[in-house]
Amino acid sequence: MAAQPPTQPSTSDKLAPADFQALWWTWASQPSGSNPVSDTSGRYCMRDQPVEVWLLAGSLGDGPVERQCRVPASKPLLAPVVNLASDVATCESFMKGAQGEVLMDGSTQALTRVSATPFTYEARAGNPFETQAGRINSVGCGLYAWIPAPASGEHELVIRGSANGTEVDVKYKLIVGAD
Repeated sequence: MAAQPPTQPSTSDKLAPADFQALWWTWASQPSGSNPVSDTSGRYCMRDQPVEVWLLAGSLGDGPVERQCRVPASKPLLAPVVNLASDVATCESFMKGAQGEVLMDGSTQALTRVSATPFTYEARAGNPFETQAGRINSVGCGLYAWIPAPASGEHELVIRGSANGTEVDVKYKLIVGAD
C-alpha cells in the first residue's frame, strides 16, 4: 500500500471566523453597480477575490438567482448560506431561526455555524447594505459552507437558506480551472 500524502489543513482550519467574515464582508461591500451579492448573472464574481479562498455570494433575498462564475483551480470555496453583520443581540436573534443547505453537484456540504463574532471590514461607498464607506467594526454571524477546491471542469453549486424572514436561493454554474 502506497503512503498517503499528509493531509493539508483546509482554509477553514487556517482562518478564524473573524478573519473569514472580514474577507467576505469586505468583498461583498462593493458598490451596488458591481456588487457580487446583488449581481444576477455572476459577471462580478471574480472581482477583488482574496488570495486565501474563493468567495461566493448568496443573495439579498429577492428571489431565485442563477449565476455563472469562473473559478481558478486549487482554490477552496467559501459560500455563506445566510449571514449578517450587525450587533450581538441581532445576531443571536438571527441565528435562532437560521437554516439552510449547500449542494455541490448534488452532494450536501457541511455547514459551519458562526455565532456572534466581532470583526472589522472595509466597506465601499454605495454598497447594497447601506453601510458607510470605510472601516467598519461589526459583529458577524451566519451559516457558511467551506468547500475543498473542486476538480477542474463544470460544477453546480446550490445555496438555499433562510433566517429572520429572508430567503436565499442561488444556483451557480462554476467553471473551475478557467484561470
